[in-house]
Amino acid sequence: MNKFMLLCLLLCCTATVHAQQKQYTDKDYARTPVWIDMMDDTTTNYFEAEKAYKIYWQHHEKPGGEHDIIGEHAEREKIPSKHRQKKIRQDDDMRMAVKKYERWRQRVLPYVQQDGRILGPAQRLAIFEAQKENNK
Repeated sequence: MNKFMLLCLLLCCTATVHAQQKQYTDKDYARTPVWIDMMDDTTTNYFEAEKAYKIYWQHHEKPGGEHDIIGEHAEREKIPSKHRQKKIRQDDDMRMAVKKYERWRQRVLPYVQQDGRILGPAQRLAIFEAQKENNK
């Protein structure tokens, strides 16, 4: 029984490691917004995320900002169809994802290494502590 449990555990770990090593192609970047998941992955290469973002928007229409939709309620239907409601929700979700990406990019840019690796929280804290110590 213990050997069986150990085997199951090893298989799960192997599957997890394999899933984390997925390599995307430019076609994947063009079809799906992979960059949304890349923001949440701490091992993401910054340059790959930037590439995925740019390629995706070369093939899709970028949603307008909030300032573009102010006053749009007068133009909207009183009760949009279910299909239209779904489209509105998807547009809103994508608009928020774009804003989240732009904030993420600004936040991590100072911590991007030459190879595209982004420093983790522990490394960022070490830099902060070193700067704080130097300022004393």
